Amino acid sequence: MDENECFNDFEVRLMDIMNQSHQLGDSYSNRRVKQKIMRSLTDRFESKVTALEENNWYKEIKPSEVIGRLLAYESRKAPRSTPPEKHKGIALKASKEENEEKKIDSNEDLALFVKRFNKVMKFGKKGFGSKG
Repeated sequence: MDENECFNDFEVRLMDIMNQSHQLGDSYSNRRVKQKIMRSLTDRFESKVTALEENNWYKEIKPSEVIGRLLAYESRKAPRSTPPEKHKGIALKASKEENEEKKIDSNEDLALFVKRFNKVMKFGKKGFGSKG
């Protein structure tokens, strides 16, 4: 079984091999089929393989039951074990020129504000009601 292969695909390949060998006159015992299944599984099934082999009823069950249990295990574990998608961060390049331009603009705005403020203050000293 390949590392990225799902168990269902592995089962299909296994059944093809078993059917071809049966057509050629070679038949495997249930025990031998179970051994081949367990031996060819990848590390992601290691805990399930150990749990199955340690049970007393393992010698009595058929290969189809082992396949069913492994399919159920994979379907339960699949949503949790899928690798998260990698998100690429966006790197922004800072520019000092823009900051300097903003400083110049803000300095000009400040100078204009001060100039207008001084005019208002001079006008306030003369008073609103006085002429000239």
